[in-house]
Amino acid sequence: MGGMTRTPSPGVIAWFAALAGFVAVAVLASQHDTFPGDIWLAQRLQEVDAGVVRATLDYTEDLSDLPWLIGVWLGGSAAVLLTLGWEQAALLAAALVGRLLNSGVKEIVGRPRPSLSLVDADNQPSSLSFPSGHAEGTVLLWGMLFYLATAYLKDPRLRLPAQAFCLWVIVGTGIERVYAGHHWPSDVVGGFWAGGLLLALLIAAERLVRARRAVVAYA
Repeated sequence: MGGMTRTPSPGVIAWFAALAGFVAVAVLASQHDTFPGDIWLAQRLQEVDAGVVRATLDYTEDLSDLPWLIGVWLGGSAAVLLTLGWEQAALLAAALVGRLLNSGVKEIVGRPRPSLSLVDADNQPSSLSFPSGHAEGTVLLWGMLFYLATAYLKDPRLRLPAQAFCLWVIVGTGIERVYAGHHWPSDVVGGFWAGGLLLALLIAAERLVRARRAVVAYA
């Protein structure tokens, strides 16, 4: 009937609710340099003074930073292109867009990096702090790889290690940003949040691609 309107799906409603939540947190971050628990958690994490922990976190964070980030992106895109098709490869490539959007959000929020009077930090970036670009970019790239492994790797001997590795890179990168004194925990949460919002859009697009292929194959 012409007067009827289509009700948004629960997934769409949940995405917009999550977006509204992120905006609310970003507004709070623009008004407060730290959130409750940020200083305590960052200081407690930095008290873990073990060389193996520092080295492991550094290597993990490298996988979400240049030049390894480009290598992972190029290698992953090539593998996806050869095995799944150009649409999935294009969506994986689009995961890097989040790093570009991150700079704009940081400028709007304007939260400074952690104070060196409160945490230890070497070579602290001069850019702004919320949301963490590393955390956001990691969720997008490695989260998309996790999703593709879940959707297409049927053999658990391949799927489970791939999923575990992707999760470790995501979590380890977030921990490293706080451990290094470059971000507050809330910056990392904000990066994960923003990355998750964009990742949901990429996953939705990939599912549409698969549905379209299934219709074509069935026809």
